[in-house]
Amino acid sequence: MGPAPDLLVIGHVTCDLLADGTSRLGGTALYAAVTAARLGYRAAVYTAAGPELDLSPLRAVAGVEVVCRPAPSTTVFANRYSAGRRRQFLLGRAAEITPEDLPPAWQATRLVLLGAVAQEVAPSWAGLFPRATVAACLQGWLRAWDDAGRVSFSPWKEAKCWLPAFASAFLSLEDVGGRRARALAFARHCPLLILTEGAQGATLYEQGRPRQVLPFRAQEVDPTGAGDVFAAAFLLRLAEGESPSAAARFAAAAAALSVQGPGIESIPDRAAVEALL
Repeated sequence: MGPAPDLLVIGHVTCDLLADGTSRLGGTALYAAVTAARLGYRAAVYTAAGPELDLSPLRAVAGVEVVCRPAPSTTVFANRYSAGRRRQFLLGRAAEITPEDLPPAWQATRLVLLGAVAQEVAPSWAGLFPRATVAACLQGWLRAWDDAGRVSFSPWKEAKCWLPAFASAFLSLEDVGGRRARALAFARHCPLLILTEGAQGATLYEQGRPRQVLPFRAQEVDPTGAGDVFAAAFLLRLAEGESPSAAARFAAAAAALSVQGPGIESIPDRAAVEALL
């Protein structure tokens, strides 16, 4: 492994089953790392998966390094979209991610994003990077699934304990079961929280105070991963010295561009984002 990356993302890279019977890589770790690379940064992914998951498309992205802990199986999701709403099924789950194989150089990373998708990343990971800015996508701690794999909202009982450990946190309206009050309750315990709302834009909470982030027009082809693109773009722009509101505007532009093609294909580079702005 090389030196510490600019952004380290921890979470399962998933196998996403599509409606046409094909599959592709997915997960916060994938979308956030590729976003960082397209914006000109070095990114690293620390994940766990079974031997059947082909990570070569991610490893082929210039500027991205990957360490995958071997697991008996892979996290597999099936997503179905109808009238702008998603039904999600968890059909397989890799092992929880533990730090034994984390490269020592990566522990010096100054920007870390915890990207759990199925309860696989403990919030206590934040304590392993005392000199870093640690942020989190909250979706993986807000999910439960039944015997058929149907994913639904589940209250995060430890939210008040862990939210103060994160410099920024991200979640979607879908993640909180469509109830904004839940997002507001989280925002009271985190310095910066962003609630993404698809085509309606986003809400930026600073110390619990809301501010609307207007959306950019987009011809939506595939909304998968847009929130993860937003999170990575926001964190990197904020690290460049922009204000939270300016960083959110930049992130909204990146997310809007990302939905105009399938998977990671349309994740934009910096020039494309700046042109849209």
